[in-house]
Amino acid sequence: MKRQRTLRGKLKANSIDRVICNDGVFTDGWVVTGFDCFPTAATGDDTQGLLAIDRDGCTGGWDASDNRQIAWSFMFIGTNGGNIGSFISEGHVVVRDLFVENFSGVPMNYIINIERVELSDDQAILALIQERAQDDI
Repeated sequence: MKRQRTLRGKLKANSIDRVICNDGVFTDGWVVTGFDCFPTAATGDDTQGLLAIDRDGCTGGWDASDNRQIAWSFMFIGTNGGNIGSFISEGHVVVRDLFVENFSGVPMNYIINIERVELSDDQAILALIQERAQDDI
């Protein structure tokens, strides 16, 4: 089985997409090693996206206090240059699926890099519990 995967896609403006990571093996976990978003046009469009472990974590904006959000990315492109940045909250092991949100007014491309980690049964159960939001029970 592959140790690394690259997941990619395109989202419509202001939309959410489920990205399948779960391979049906309970003890397979995935660590996000990269998350980037970028516009579909070469200049003039700005994109902002986030990566969450639960659909309810897609709140229409960045919220680092929400443990369901695990990565954030942006790209601003102007005629005189631009800026790009991404932030990944370390230490999250994903055992189910991911959700990517585009809260920009334009379509957005995304690339997610994940790396497989093998978990014991106890680690897998703990990762499932940690994926739940504290107020989600």
